[in-house]
Order: sequence, then structure tokens, then C-alpha cells
Amino acid sequence: MNRKRLLAGAAVIVVLLGGAAAAAGIYAGNVTVPELPDPGGSTEILYSDGTLMARTGQDDQVPIDTGRLPGYVADAVIAAQDPGFRDSHWFGRPTGISIQYTRRLEPGADRARLAVIASRLESRHGKDVILDRYLNTVYFGRYAYGIEAASQAFYDKPAATLSPGEAVVLAAQLDAPGTADYDPTLHADAAKRRFEEIRGRMTGGLTGVVFPEGTTRPVADTEKRRAALRPTGPAGLIRTRVLAEFDALHLPAAGARITTTIDAKLQSSLLGAVGTAMTGQPGTMQAAAVAVQPGTGRIVAYYGGENGAGLDYAGLQHPPGNTFAPVTVAAALKAGISLQSKWQAPAEGDFPAMGRTIKNGNPIRDTRKCPGGKPSCTLLDAQRDGLKVPLFAVIAKTGPASILDMARSLGVGTMWIMLKDGGPKAIALDQPGDRLYPQYFDAEAGLGQYPVPLLDQANTMATLAADGRRAKPHLIAQVTFGSRTTYRATDQVEAGVDESIARNVAWALTQQPAGKLADGRQTALAVGDWPYGKELTKTANAAAAGFAPQIAVAVWVGNKAEERPLVDRSGAPVTGTGLPAAIYRQFVGAALGTARTTIDQPPLLGDPKAGNA
Repeated sequence: MNRKRLLAGAAVIVVLLGGAAAAAGIYAGNVTVPELPDPGGSTEILYSDGTLMARTGQDDQVPIDTGRLPGYVADAVIAAQDPGFRDSHWFGRPTGISIQYTRRLEPGADRARLAVIASRLESRHGKDVILDRYLNTVYFGRYAYGIEAASQAFYDKPAATLSPGEAVVLAAQLDAPGTADYDPTLHADAAKRRFEEIRGRMTGGLTGVVFPEGTTRPVADTEKRRAALRPTGPAGLIRTRVLAEFDALHLPAAGARITTTIDAKLQSSLLGAVGTAMTGQPGTMQAAAVAVQPGTGRIVAYYGGENGAGLDYAGLQHPPGNTFAPVTVAAALKAGISLQSKWQAPAEGDFPAMGRTIKNGNPIRDTRKCPGGKPSCTLLDAQRDGLKVPLFAVIAKTGPASILDMARSLGVGTMWIMLKDGGPKAIALDQPGDRLYPQYFDAEAGLGQYPVPLLDQANTMATLAADGRRAKPHLIAQVTFGSRTTYRATDQVEAGVDESIARNVAWALTQQPAGKLADGRQTALAVGDWPYGKELTKTANAAAAGFAPQIAVAVWVGNKAEERPLVDRSGAPVTGTGLPAAIYRQFVGAALGTARTTIDQPPLLGDPKAGNA
């Protein structure tokens, strides 16, 4: 071929290339390049120590900063999918990895459009950013999107700890993630052949990488792990409450890692205590419990039932019975009434001013008696033993509105009433008590008649344990997206009641024998129950609420569905001193270890002669 023909041919090539470039330029001018999104991902819910509790969504995706991974992880993926990724490409042709990633952004785009967008994304953001997004979003199989989720699915460990051989095995999955053709646990020979092909493309010290024999998890193990991270048991109810609290923060959910206040060890102890008490009990019976850290409002353990998609009995409201007595006692102390004051305790109490009289057939009735059968006893005795007539006399003297005010001060946010048509209604205690009584509540509010959320009961005890400082209960400690922390909870604490009142009530609660732990340490506890209908000798709800200085707990035992007499496996009525107190003691004992629980007697407040006896 002579020189003229070579020059003519070159001219044709230049014209053709120029025409192609011009055509591409015209096409590219009509293409809008999308913004580069965050990697997104599953929403993860973590225990307070950072261990994983639950994950949302059908698939798994855990965004990470891939720049912090060992270099061989990216090298393996590049060798498998795009060996020329790090080289410069002629006339701005985009890399194969960039095109693959762009296809996820524009799933319906044709090849020309994909090439234009991929090229522009590379130019705008650089290959390292594109590689990071690719590694965080590409599908590896086993419902795992991104290298971190894949590492957990195949090896049950973070991607940062992958060996070079394991990185190559994961890179091989990208060729057939949907059919798992190169999964070592399903197709060992094919997996090894593909491993060798990828290894042959690697350079430097990685040319000698060895196939990791026997370290890949079986698919069945991955399925079990996925199921555990979408809990159908007690953790499922926690997940629901956490996500409800998260929604109120108005943060994007995709890729969020929500660290909760739930302590994994305390949660395990609570489940153990409930399991011990409830094993063998009638199938109609249900327990629930909540534990709160005094002074912070952090919910450290939570049990609402075994069905993670069913009713959350810890989130429901229950009649507290005598576990509400600490509120009444606190109101009495504020009104100048001493724990040592004495009160009459007949079987039927006559209170004409309150509309409760023997004559009208609606007196305050009680089946319990003062210690030793005496006709009167102290307020301390009445609170401990749940004597309704003396406590109602205290309510009559202080005024029911003061009880509602004290309930709000201690941490009760809502109480429930029954409307005339039989339906329940939540009444927020967000206004003065004299606006709530008698419009919504009658004087028996101070006896624990009206249902209260179990969390509010636990928070009331936490306020007393914190010397009267009331905190807002919460489940979320912080939220992160990748390496960015976008929310960190601050403990919302404010004055609830005077310290002297809180300490008087706390000491009064230590007089309850059911609060003594197995090793003899005394804690502060109130126990109570609410009768089945008008049958005072039968119970339908039983509760225990108390605290040590380090932790506050409320426990409820009742019926799963319709109300019925609450009896245990031996046929005996369930009261607060029984199953609820047993759950409380076992859990608190495990939670405290050997910590000191002593609550010393403070100077007693009030007038010892303020009673009616």
C-alpha cells in the first residue's frame, strides 16, 4: 500500500470518527445526568452495644465506606468484572463497572444513553466514587446487595475482615448472583474454576491467593440469619416501636443504622425471667414488662409478648391497681400527710362527700385488713398492703385532682376511660387535675382503677428512683448513615417532684416483702391487682412496679383476650405478689449483679396526726 492510499485511509478514519463524535455529542446533549444518590440500604436496628437486633426490607444492604476496606477487596471485584477499570479509556469510553452502576440508576436506558451517563458520572465524580457506589449496591446473591451485606451473608463477618481468598469468592458471585452458579457450597467445582480465572487476572502479591476451603456459610445458615434479623418474636415488637419513634424524627430510612437504648444482656435477662415465671401457665395468660434507666429515660429492656407481629402488651394500658398507690402517697406527702398518719380501715368505707356510701349501696369495699386485724393502720401500711378504704380516705382529703397532678409530675402521660358506648378513650394528663376531675375521672383514679400504659408505670418508678427527676422515655440513642451521625438523643430530664417526697415514697416501697431479692437485698416495690368485675376475691390484672437505684421496672400479668378470672397453673388467683413480683425479682437480681440496692430512710415528712383515726 503506497503513501497516498495510507493518507486517504487515515483521512476517512478521521472523518468517520469526527462524524461519530459529532453524533454522540448531539445525542449526549439531550441526556440529563442524574444526581449521584447515597448508597441507600436496609434500615438496621442495633442493641446499645452495636450488635444487630433487626433489619428491615426483603433484601439486605449495608452501606459502608469502602475506602476503608483492604485494597484486595476492590481489586478482586475489578479483576472479575472490569480488569481495565483503573486504566485510561480511549475517547472517554466509560468503564464497565461505571456502566453496570449506571444501569442501576437508569434501568430502562439503552446502551448509548448508559454510555453517555456513565462517562459523565465518571468525569464529574471520579472512578473511586463510582467504585464505592458500585461496591455498596451491586447484587451478590443470597438477598445481599453490596459488599458488606454479602460478607455477612456468605461469611458472617464484616467485609473489612475478609481474607483475599474470600474476597475473590465474593467477586465471582457477580457473574451469576441470581442462579448462584459460583457458590462454593452449591457448585464447588465451578466456583473453583471461576476463582482461578479471577486469580489469573490479579497482580502483585495477590497472584498467589488461595481458595478458602470450607469457610463459606451454607445457604441454609444464611437463611436462618436473615430470618433472625426479621424477628417474629419479642424483638419484633421492639422493632415496631423503634421504627415508630424513628418516623417521628423525619429522617430518611434507607441505609439508616438505628442504635437503640436496649441492653442486649438485660433484654436476655428479662426474657429469661418471663420464661421462668410463665412456663406451664394457662395459655390464656400473658405477661409484659418494661425496664427504664432512672434519670435518663432510656428503655433498657422490653417484653410485650412472643408474637412479634401481634399485640404489644407492654405498649397497651392496664389497670395498675395498688401499683398506683405511690402516686397517691406522693400527693399525700405534698399535702402534708405523713407516712406515720393513722387511718380507719373498715371492710366498707362511707364517704358521703364523694358519693360513696353504705346507704346508697356503693361504699368503698375491701377484703384486706390492717396488720394484726386492727381497725386502723398507718398510711405506710395501707400503701404496702393495698388497703382501699384508708387510701380512698387520703384521696378524699387531698382531693382527686391532686392525685392526677401528681401522676403527671411522676411520669404518667395518659390514663384510659370507658365511654358510655363501651369504647375506650385515652385521656392525656396534659392539663391541671381540676380540669380532668370530675369531667373524665372519678376519685377511684387514686386506687388504680383507670388503665395506664405499662411504660408510664415504669417511668413513674424511674422518677422516684432518680430523686424526683422525670425523664422522657425513649428507645433511640443515635442514628447514623454510613460514617455520618445524623441524630444523637439527649436525655430530656426535668423536675418532677421534690427530692424529699421522692425519697419518702422510695423508702416506703422498701417495706414491701415481695421486693426482697433472692440474696436478701431489699428493693423498692409496689404490688397490686384489679378485680374481675365486681368479684373482689377474683383478679383479672396483676402488676408489680418498683426499682433499685440503677433500674426501674413495671411488670403486668393478665389475659390475652377477653377478661376472665386470672388463675395460675395450680388454680390459685394471680396477684401482684405472685407471678409479677417473681418476674421483677429474677430480672432485677440478674440486672444488678452484686450492686448495692440500699435505700436509706430519709427524714419523714408531714403530720403524723393528719389521719382520721
